[in-house]
Amino acid sequence: MYLEPEEEKILDGEYGEAKALALKAVVRVAEAAGAQRLVRIKHAHVSGISYKNIGDEGLEFLEGLARRGARVSVPATMNPGGFDTVLWPYMGVSRDFMEKQFRIIKALSDMGVRPTLTCTPYLYENIQFGDHVAWSESNAVLYANSVIGARTNRDGGPLALLEAISGRAPLAGLHLDSNRRPQLVIDFREASQIIREKSLYQVAGLLIGKLAGDKVPLVKGLGLTREDVRDVKLLLAAAGATGGMGLVLIDNVSPERYDSTGVEKVSIDPVLVKEVHEEYRDDLSDGVVVLGCPHLSLEEVLDVISFFSERGSAKRRVMLYTSRQVYDSIGGYVEKLRKKNVFVFADTCMVVSPLSGYAGEEVVTDSGKAAFYLKAQGYRVALKTRREALAYAVGEEE
Repeated sequence: MYLEPEEEKILDGEYGEAKALALKAVVRVAEAAGAQRLVRIKHAHVSGISYKNIGDEGLEFLEGLARRGARVSVPATMNPGGFDTVLWPYMGVSRDFMEKQFRIIKALSDMGVRPTLTCTPYLYENIQFGDHVAWSESNAVLYANSVIGARTNRDGGPLALLEAISGRAPLAGLHLDSNRRPQLVIDFREASQIIREKSLYQVAGLLIGKLAGDKVPLVKGLGLTREDVRDVKLLLAAAGATGGMGLVLIDNVSPERYDSTGVEKVSIDPVLVKEVHEEYRDDLSDGVVVLGCPHLSLEEVLDVISFFSERGSAKRRVMLYTSRQVYDSIGGYVEKLRKKNVFVFADTCMVVSPLSGYAGEEVVTDSGKAAFYLKAQGYRVALKTRREALAYAVGEEE
């Protein structure tokens, strides 16, 4: 594999032991992927940082890198951790869990990764069409590739960190235009009315993931546009939960256009949409409403604030998850919401935090991704639309 002179120097240790080790690992991945060379990246986003997910082994790996003097070579951000870094005492977190989670964040911060603790870097970072990045959060990877038109593979958290340290990624997979062409056409035109009227884009996403697997699908007939950020977020996050792809080409949303002549086609009817939805409609006695997977944007949080300003207090607890930046932006509303039985958390989400410790084991959510993972963790889950979930919270089930 071709290496630039600077990359040869990095491997020879001229830029330090840690950077040499990082690039050596990236080169091995590149060789295994059949890459002919590496590509310089603009940004990295590191997932898998919750102590709940990575445990002591992950903590030791990160602290080991930090002790060796590892530092990122490009701007880098991190995914949500296992709790709200301010409100953790209210989340049923043990002292051992708390201490080790903070050690994870410190180790990454010592390496220069900004503790943004959000899964939606695409809402805050200046990533543009054609930029090569190394992201490892599935919904962020899908948004970057599918909506922005950036180039990133669906890397694991450790690889994204090593790519951030070395400043390079293998020029393979979705970094190459030749691998971004549709391999399957999924046509939702027959089911478009029920999806649009009931706002079932998260269910459509679950279907896309199940059907496409690791293939790049071209999705037609959903009627989405680039302005439908909330629905696109929910759709892509759900697709990334049930599927392994890193790119979903969506008509009128994705900036890339490819000829799909001769590509296998699957048509979706309303019956199939209903069948998939039924898989995530458990009967609940008194579920807690959890919203924010992916993290809620400022606009989405303000919409929820407006809803409860009009409807009064929630009869069932509501948990909102967002970035620290959004949390700080809404200021005094946090306490007003708490008095209405609505709790706002930053830095974490319902999937990577010990949810049963502070919210119970029955949940209502509008996120196909959260429904998929929480159900797999043993929770009873009812997947509803955002409107239905909020109505459920105030006792006005639709």
